[in-house]
Amino acid sequence: MNIFKKALLGLAFISTLGLATSANATVFTVTDGGFTWGSGYGTGNGQLDVVFTNLVTPQTFNLNVGETASFLFGRAQLNETCINSGITVLDLLAGCGVGASELDNLGVTAWLTFTNPVADTIYNVAVTGAIAGRVNSPDLLDFVPDFWIDFSPVVVNFDGTGSFVVDMGDLYFNRTGSITNGYNVTLTAVPEPSSLALLGLGLVGLAGMARRKKQA
Repeated sequence: MNIFKKALLGLAFISTLGLATSANATVFTVTDGGFTWGSGYGTGNGQLDVVFTNLVTPQTFNLNVGETASFLFGRAQLNETCINSGITVLDLLAGCGVGASELDNLGVTAWLTFTNPVADTIYNVAVTGAIAGRVNSPDLLDFVPDFWIDFSPVVVNFDGTGSFVVDMGDLYFNRTGSITNGYNVTLTAVPEPSSLALLGLGLVGLAGMARRKKQA
């Protein structure tokens, strides 16, 4: 066996060692969570009638790299039958009556508190919006949502060697009623610094041996 094959076998062993280390299951603990929402929600003049309910329960679970765990998160119920724009003429034409705009201050944030593998609260700020007009009226644009809460996945790093993704379910309404969403936690792979350093040293060694062989 020549020196190059020996070096490559050594690198393969290092890589296998790194994979074996990262294959150990990671413990996750969720203790609390829920929605927080802006002042634009409610039953008063200029407020959008949406009711939020938190359904997060404490959970402890194990994940290997690439695995996902899914749980209930919360519920939003849209009770508004006609969304005011605050522009009197448009609102009267839509049949909503006179009222202040119900399109403002509709922020929504979802949060989860972890104690493992990080001790932190993870916040996910949604993109939200609403379209003025009647909510339950049948029309050709029924596929266009009247109100929506859209979340993007959040990546969380821990211990410098791992990461996981928290993905909240989106809520899109084209009529009154309630939608229940959940959340996914997925453990993702991050190369370990020690394995990368050993791999780098091995490659440097290969280059040095190649130079010495040419000079011989």
